[in-house]
Parts: sequence; C-alpha cells; structure tokens
Amino acid sequence: MRSMVLAVITALALSVVAFAQNGPSTLPKCLQDAAPFNVDVREVAIAKVLPFLGAGCGIEIRVENVEGTEAVRTMPRVQFQQTKPADVFLMFGRSSGLKYTVLDDKTILVTKQ
Repeated sequence: MRSMVLAVITALALSVVAFAQNGPSTLPKCLQDAAPFNVDVREVAIAKVLPFLGAGCGIEIRVENVEGTEAVRTMPRVQFQQTKPADVFLMFGRSSGLKYTVLDDKTILVTKQ
C-alpha cells in the first residue's frame, strides 16, 4: 500500500512540471513565492483543500462546477512535507482533471477541463 501511494505521489509530482508549462496562466507571484509548508489532512476532497492553499497570501481560490471529477472524491489522506503551495495547487489541479484561470492578482477560478 505504501509503495502504491508513493508511486502515485511521484507520478503526480512529475506532472506538475508539465502542467506548469502548459497551464492556462501564471499563478500570482505571492502564491509562487510562498514558503514551503506541511499538509496532512484526512477524509477530505481536493475541492475543499484548494481554497486553503491561497489563503496564506490573501488569494481567493474559487472552485466551481467540478462535479464528476476526481476533485470531489474523498481522499483518505493527503500529506506533503515542506512543499510549496503553488506546487500542491498545480499537482491537485492536474491530477483531478481541473483547469484554472487567474482572474486578477487575488482571485483564481478552478473548473473542469
């Protein structure tokens, strides 16, 4: 079980680079420059975690119309150690079949692809 979780996390981490290169727009600078942090949550959907990633620097991340994606499925555990919020945001978006649009310096809209 551990090796499967590690393999999934590794694959998702590698997809962050591809998503960042092909992302619809650049994330706000304060989210990109935010210090690494730890995440350890249980029994939560990714759609519920995304808004907290921008809260540290005053960014509103709105998640809309994501029904039918992996983002609404409850994950038994989500854990990261010393990871930048922008990397977590990009990985969650890519792995859940979501896209994002930066509306302004303080607002990001996340929807289905």
